[in-house]
Amino acid sequence: MNLKKTISLLLMLILLCSSICTGCCTVDILDQTDTNEGKTSGVDTLDTIQSDTQYPEPEPFVPVTPIDIDTIGGVVIVGNINCDDQGWYIQPIQPLNINFEYFLDNPSVFPEQTRIAMFDPKLDGIEKALYIGQTITAAGTFAFYRDDFETLYFTPYTITIGKNAENSYSAPDLRPQDTPENLYDPSTPLPKYMDTMIVDGKYYYNAFMLSMEAIEFMGNDFAVFYVGFVDAFLNYQTEFPCPDEQYAEMLSTIIYYELPLYNAVAEPFEYFRHYDHEKGTVSIQYKYDKETFEKIKGQFFEAANEMLTAAKPGQTDAEMAKNIYHALSSRMTYDYSALTEFERKENYYAYLNNSGVCITFANVYNQLLTQVGIETTLAHCDSTDTIGHSWSIVTLDGQQYFCDPTYELSYDGGNGYRFFGMNYADRTADGLGSMGIRIGRYYTLLLDESNIAPESLEQ
Repeated sequence: MNLKKTISLLLMLILLCSSICTGCCTVDILDQTDTNEGKTSGVDTLDTIQSDTQYPEPEPFVPVTPIDIDTIGGVVIVGNINCDDQGWYIQPIQPLNINFEYFLDNPSVFPEQTRIAMFDPKLDGIEKALYIGQTITAAGTFAFYRDDFETLYFTPYTITIGKNAENSYSAPDLRPQDTPENLYDPSTPLPKYMDTMIVDGKYYYNAFMLSMEAIEFMGNDFAVFYVGFVDAFLNYQTEFPCPDEQYAEMLSTIIYYELPLYNAVAEPFEYFRHYDHEKGTVSIQYKYDKETFEKIKGQFFEAANEMLTAAKPGQTDAEMAKNIYHALSSRMTYDYSALTEFERKENYYAYLNNSGVCITFANVYNQLLTQVGIETTLAHCDSTDTIGHSWSIVTLDGQQYFCDPTYELSYDGGNGYRFFGMNYADRTADGLGSMGIRIGRYYTLLLDESNIAPESLEQ
């Protein structure tokens, strides 16, 4: 298994709360909470897999002037790697004032950090014991484990022995190199189950479909696994073979962006709880009995199909994107209670309750366009008051356009097209995005790496 690819996929699992947990102009972190009596899932398995090996106590840390680290994730740390009864960690040679900006609506500040948690080697495949007692330079990324926003983790892409930099520093654009394994081969047909579903001249919601962004990131073999997994889920099965551990590592992220019904009726998938290393299987833990499951499933498909009726086979992509945009934005209500009740930001709330926040509406719009064969992705940004926002990017005739169903709610009850098909100038006319726009669900691109159209669509 390629180490850099493994780390890249692990980080995408960690990101969720996953990819990208914004709310919309007044929004905080999307938290996928275990609804079992209000308890929040955490990395409890880390306590059970620590090695019995005894490592030397690190030298006492001598505080010095902290270094400011402002980053969306990437960082280079000069320091030492150690392990104690709390787990593995990296100790920078100089304290770090960390401003972690990945979750755009709520950047997290960690002042004067002298210890940053790391994953056990059994989880990330990095044999850290090799570096005990040595000064090292590690290039990698900060991340949260989902549902735990108090503990900051560091996952290295590379570790070199010695002080190869004067001191730790932020590297926002740092990312692991791509490798050829698991990449999408367009010459290999995807499973037929992933075909667009048209019956009697109408589009119908197909839960097996994946966005092209997910397919290109995960590859053809994952698509085959995903079809089987979704089939097991829809048929109320509790276990399914998983041929590649990387699939299990990524599954919670894929589910969040691509399979909104799952979190409505099943406990959020957790790699550490629901992947069985020995059996090579993933498990599904349902919230309800089968009768209730079937009832909610029917309600979900009915709502999705109703919105899809706005698109007609034979229409252009621009026409379908515009019609679905109207079908979505005209029936949604911004749910301010979701700012404190994190579960209400889940994508399924838009289908079942016609409510949500900006990340909800952007994800659902993307999901509906996937159903009619239109490529999309997610855009997100900071703002001057540290409150972030998310919206959609839609590819039409080879060019990308900004579409914001959330902003549309503020004008004529969501019945207009003021924020549909925008170019960069129109999107940022009110100052939104002035601090930078980041693009992507499974990896982050900067604006200059995209193909935003020079002109907005005519309305």
